[in-house]
Amino acid sequence: MKNRIKSIAFMGIFIALVLGVGYALALLPNVELITAMIFLSGVLMGVKRGIFVGTIGEFLFSALNPIGSGLLFPPMLIAQVISMGFIGAVGGILRQYIINWKPKPIKVIVIGAVGFVLTLIYDIFVSLAYPISAGFNLKETIGVVIAGIAFSVIHLVVNTAIFITLVPVTAQMIIKAVPYFSDIGKSEIEKPLMDVKYR
Repeated sequence: MKNRIKSIAFMGIFIALVLGVGYALALLPNVELITAMIFLSGVLMGVKRGIFVGTIGEFLFSALNPIGSGLLFPPMLIAQVISMGFIGAVGGILRQYIINWKPKPIKVIVIGAVGFVLTLIYDIFVSLAYPISAGFNLKETIGVVIAGIAFSVIHLVVNTAIFITLVPVTAQMIIKAVPYFSDIGKSEIEKPLMDVKYR
């Protein structure tokens, strides 16, 4: 029961952090820390909790965004939520790789590629939301996606840099500083995914 309460508390903290960094950088186009924060939640707390933080955190951020609520365009909101849930899951899957990561050339390339690909998946999903919901044909849909990706070049570059410079180091520091996250690795995350149970 005690560990379950801790689990709920840490998920709540990460969701709050997602909202905090999201709104703090909301006025900077294509610059955000939400992707990295959700990925970190998966690394630190596992696949299921990463999915939870990703879906709930992104839903709240998008729905309550004062610049433009995602509730006004449900297809885009759904795409955002699914993408961030996936990113949280990938963080959990790559936990051992991240906590054992060292700044060697090949590992720098790999973690940068992870950040780039996850950001690209998010941008493609969001770009697909409008043309699919509007009934565009395949050619028109591809055109919209390509245009969206071209607009997202800064987003891709920034997130790649964030994953290289901040994600592994931050994860390793938190695991060393907070025993709870280390204990998760010794018990739940090392079991097969289907056998994972919340303590």
